[in-house]
Amino acid sequence: MPFKYIRNPYTGSNSAGFRFRLNLRSISHHSIYLPLEMKELSQIKLLMQGSSPLEVFNCQSLQSARKAFNDFRKQFDFPFWAATEYHVRDIEDPDRIVPLRLNYYQDKIADTFLKRYFNQELGRYVITKTFGRVGVSTCVQAYILWRQTYYFPKHSYTCSASDISINPLKTNLCRFLHRDIVPSEKYIFLPKVGRRAFFNTFHSPDYIRGIDLGFAHFADMSRWHDPHDDYASRAYSAASSSVLLKHYTLVVLEGNIPKPDSFQMKEHQKLYIPRYIRLFNLSKLSNNPFFLDHVVLANIPKCIPHLYPINL
Repeated sequence: MPFKYIRNPYTGSNSAGFRFRLNLRSISHHSIYLPLEMKELSQIKLLMQGSSPLEVFNCQSLQSARKAFNDFRKQFDFPFWAATEYHVRDIEDPDRIVPLRLNYYQDKIADTFLKRYFNQELGRYVITKTFGRVGVSTCVQAYILWRQTYYFPKHSYTCSASDISINPLKTNLCRFLHRDIVPSEKYIFLPKVGRRAFFNTFHSPDYIRGIDLGFAHFADMSRWHDPHDDYASRAYSAASSSVLLKHYTLVVLEGNIPKPDSFQMKEHQKLYIPRYIRLFNLSKLSNNPFFLDHVVLANIPKCIPHLYPINL
């Protein structure tokens, strides 16, 4: 894993997104680096002007004021929320349940999401990697839940290769909701926002059609065994067409791509070649040529203007 800097989700130092420094000894003995959008909030302005946290958050003790400040911060600071509220299985030791402290690759994803959201750029992404597990699906799922909870209470949809790959994502969500049993239904109700998180495999491409969505996540698409594109394009179309084309919505395609020695992307970026021939050529490299074709197109400048590539 590349090493760039030490990220601290609790102080916010080097955490994802645009940030500013706040020195507030009554809350923390260390400098806190908060998301830039918090700088314009009335509570933060009062704190910066010297008002007591007890007055700002209407608390009787510093301990309760610190808790109120942290609860307030969770609404705006995804890495902090993830590290304090969201728990997952440790990739290195699946028997351990640990807080989601974003690793280098997850931080890169979150940093892109947060900065583009701040700039009100469309949240349409294709995320690729050429190596093993680093928690891409877990990070995307957590980010969607955070957005659902605090910003845009709409239904979400996660489409994956099989029930085996869906169950860990459903388990993460149930753990967050303090539910011991993972429901067999294809959705989980989110009581705080009154919406549902839908889950399904790509083999039922029309399952979500007609349901208004705020978020669509196509997880681990390189594992979708669909060499003739019998399902993938329909599943993508059915879900993405239900999501408003706005910066506060999110559509994510993610999965592995072949290594550069077997996949020369420029060789597949010749758009004068008919799509069915491009898919046929890509099917020799991937179980899911539809996904690989979207990777190719997303990496052609302005070819699909609303689809932004994140290459890990």
